[in-house]
Amino acid sequence: MTNTVFHTRILIVDDDERYLSSLRRALRGNFNIVTTKDPVQALKIIEYQGPFAVVISDFQMPFINGVELFSRIVAIDKNIQRIMLTGCAELQMAIDAVNHGKITAFLTKPTPIVTIRSVVLDAIRAYQKSIATQLFHSKNLLTKQNISHLCSPLTIKEKEILSFVAKGLTNAEISKELTITVGTVKCHLNNLFSKLDVHNRTKVVAKGLELGLITSDAIL
Repeated sequence: MTNTVFHTRILIVDDDERYLSSLRRALRGNFNIVTTKDPVQALKIIEYQGPFAVVISDFQMPFINGVELFSRIVAIDKNIQRIMLTGCAELQMAIDAVNHGKITAFLTKPTPIVTIRSVVLDAIRAYQKSIATQLFHSKNLLTKQNISHLCSPLTIKEKEILSFVAKGLTNAEISKELTITVGTVKCHLNNLFSKLDVHNRTKVVAKGLELGLITSDAIL
């Protein structure tokens, strides 16, 4: 593998702090990593800090397990690739992960880091293919006239912010890029939500792709 850092973001969810830290250290040189110990918080991160290409999750966690987490993620963004990484693999768990969590890959602990990296790379490629397919179908279904009826015209600044959100930049990072306050970024983002009839960052990117307001290249 080269030393290129993939800008497509990955979320790792595991309530084992030591394992979470070791996995973050092992992968952060190759990928843009966000971590959390709390699966409920993970859902909030996906909705309000997305988009993410891949989610890696343990199975046994407090409040909701990894299968339920993946099931909820599918409802938020079906393009996100889901990797189950657990130390207590059982047949029924694997069946549930496939049927309900719609997982991309199922790995057992301990798994060599080189294997995890390879699986993550495959998952990123699958995510990119899914986004490209979504964009292809959207272009076939929507015309400029259709778009004008689906949403109010975006301002230049709103289009810029949509592009930065698609790349995974936070509000603070966008404010630095555009030399505006974080409050102004939030204002433009709320306008985007209203115009595209969505309520979070992940869905605004999905809607932007659907309407051809951003390209798949914008999030890679």
